[in-house]
Amino acid sequence: MPLSFPIMFLLITLAGATLLVAGVSYYLRTRQNALSRRIEELQEQSMTGSGLVLLGGDFWDTLLRATYGTILGKSWFRQKEVELMRAGFRGPRVVKIYGVASLVFTVTLLAAAVIALQGQDLSMWLLGLAGALVLGYFIPEQVLTSLRSRHRLSLMAALPDTTDMLSIVLGAGLSLDQAIARVGEEIRFVYPELADEFYWMTLEVQAGQQRAVAFQHMAQRTGLTDIRSLASMIVQAERFGTGLSQALRIYADSVRMKRRLEIEASINKAAVKMVFPIVLFILPALFIVILAPGILSILRDLAGLGQ
Repeated sequence: MPLSFPIMFLLITLAGATLLVAGVSYYLRTRQNALSRRIEELQEQSMTGSGLVLLGGDFWDTLLRATYGTILGKSWFRQKEVELMRAGFRGPRVVKIYGVASLVFTVTLLAAAVIALQGQDLSMWLLGLAGALVLGYFIPEQVLTSLRSRHRLSLMAALPDTTDMLSIVLGAGLSLDQAIARVGEEIRFVYPELADEFYWMTLEVQAGQQRAVAFQHMAQRTGLTDIRSLASMIVQAERFGTGLSQALRIYADSVRMKRRLEIEASINKAAVKMVFPIVLFILPALFIVILAPGILSILRDLAGLGQ
């Protein structure tokens, strides 16, 4: 039966009081363990090497720790850092911005569900609120997955031409570090995603990081096997003294061939994927257009015979 206003008000009050008590208790507990939490953050920063301040001590940090940190675990923050980095977002606050945006979106869906469920029974309330929570979690995840896939495709599209440019610049007499910096500047307006990766790698090398380690960091940031292969090839070529320019040219051709084969495979799969829309949508409409006049004519003739 529909929930009356006093019962609905009581449920909302109980839920709010529960969240308030949980938040206050969590805040007091985190205040007591501030030193141990700070030590843990420093350890995580030293392990990741990204300099990311996972969460500090302000209101939003405490709220995110009480929600995502409690429900999904502390590994959620590290996982989102990697996913956001592979979507092209990096910085000391990207995880917090994503978490706050997801939380605000979830609360907005819950508020919309509360408004839409006025006068409904308890089962509809439970179903609506559960649906709002599920959508509030999965929609930001799908958006992040789409952004990560788009960033990955942009890097893959930029890799062959950029490798050719590296080969040409190296053949002109520049060192590898100078070639990477110069090519990164040249492709800034055409392939900004890969230019950003070259920029960060150049900064690491200028800061004293070994080139092999900087290449490994770039491969970890992008998550692409092609860039990991490129990094391994450059490191091996420098180690054994082989011609890097020719190796880069061969590598660019192999990446183009791989990309062409992937496109051909996706085209071949498209024919199979088109079967279901054709059967479900096009063929019924086609049958109606072709057979409807004949069926109507037969029905008209049968009606005339009956008279």
